[in-house]
Amino acid sequence: MKKNKHLLIVLAPLIIGWLFNMLIFYLPFSGVLIWTLNLGFVLFWFWGGRQFAQLSMKKVYSYLLGNTLWLISFLLYVWQFIVLDEASRSIALAGLSQYYMLLTIIIGTQIHMMYSGDINSTEIVIISYMVMLLVFTMGFIYQSVRGKKKSS
Repeated sequence: MKKNKHLLIVLAPLIIGWLFNMLIFYLPFSGVLIWTLNLGFVLFWFWGGRQFAQLSMKKVYSYLLGNTLWLISFLLYVWQFIVLDEASRSIALAGLSQYYMLLTIIIGTQIHMMYSGDINSTEIVIISYMVMLLVFTMGFIYQSVRGKKKSS
């Protein structure tokens, strides 16, 4: 069950991002709903980082394991939107690469707007990916430090 739990944690951003993308046209547009989903996801992702810090393997491996799909998705995004031109882009891969960070996009947008008056979707998505990595890392470090204090 623990292996399944960790697999579900890693897959959750992709699955929820895809579902959210599919349902956004059927849900009433509400800033409160979108902010609630974003902040709820941040709390979940922090908790996910904590769960991976508790794995009984070297911390480096458990951290990398928890971020494997994040890294694949991020690299896929960079490849599709920065390396390739628009004519060479795969719509399916481009969409897939954006589902993973979709639930941090509002936070990424707010951060981007603090230093730029222009909307640059590529920058916003990259910031959103970095927000995910930062939140997971904070949860991971929090649990690692907390676990050491308990065992001392």
